[in-house]
Amino acid sequence: MFRKILVIPVLLLALTACGASKNAATTGSGASAYVAGGAQPTTTAAAVCPTAATKKFAKTRFVADVGLAFGSFHRYILKPYQAGTFKQGAPGRTKALVKAAAAAAFSVNRLNAARKLVNDDPTLCKTLKAPLDALWAKLSALTGKLKSGNFDPNEITSTEGAIEGLRQNAGKSGVQIQDK
Repeated sequence: MFRKILVIPVLLLALTACGASKNAATTGSGASAYVAGGAQPTTTAAAVCPTAATKKFAKTRFVADVGLAFGSFHRYILKPYQAGTFKQGAPGRTKALVKAAAAAAFSVNRLNAARKLVNDDPTLCKTLKAPLDALWAKLSALTGKLKSGNFDPNEITSTEGAIEGLRQNAGKSGVQIQDK
């Protein structure tokens, strides 16, 4: 009983603290402006990429942040979706949607941190900036829809495709991302 009382406020806090606003523009390290919901960058990636690393361990921190985002997406969003837990009338649907919304907010938060780190490493910036920004926009839009419970299942599969695309691009750049 005590656990349920404690978990609900923590989840609500996570949803409000980590969630990205649908209409708010967010900038990553002063580079380009992006709007949740699929807007394109206002400047090219090559124009804002550094010539040398500006932060220590940027690649390592990037891999950790993206791995956490991917892991929470797979565990709390993709697996319940594949199991049919999000379907109308499924047992535990409300609980699964709350967990999915919190996981999506957490994933957006970690991807935002990764976006800032991409701008600090020339190798990551040149190859992963555009796919990471596109994934962040998709996941931000999905977060808002999961919070309201009004989402299209195709959005989950398209987000999964974007995650796998980013993972493959990172592999080509010599950065191996594993779910955490």
